[in-house]
Amino acid sequence: MDKNIGLLIVGHGSSLGYNGELVRSVASEFSDEFENVEVGFLNSEEPKIKDGIGRLLERGVSKIAVFPLFLSRGVHILKDIPRELGLEDGKRKGKIKFDGREVDIFYARPIENDKRLTEIALDRIKEAIS
Repeated sequence: MDKNIGLLIVGHGSSLGYNGELVRSVASEFSDEFENVEVGFLNSEEPKIKDGIGRLLERGVSKIAVFPLFLSRGVHILKDIPRELGLEDGKRKGKIKFDGREVDIFYARPIENDKRLTEIALDRIKEAIS
């Protein structure tokens, strides 16, 4: 993948350590595709979303793809995270100013309904009843 593109995985954040560990683990899985991967949390955990953006910019990226590690679209996906990113209401991409630099932001959809999710759920169900 282009070295100018960074990936920010966004998690909700929780006082339970496992949440942050899971987000960081998922983020590490993307290292084969993206040279520059960071995490950022909306609530309760560090680093915050803006910290993750800052770390990517320190590495010299000029474009940031943001993936919210959420299942569905709710207020966090539709309002809170875009506001933290500096995106206009309803926009999924744009240019933002951050620490005096301009950077392109691309905001991906959450996981939502996908047949692969059903397959994972079925595996978990079968495991539970076996």
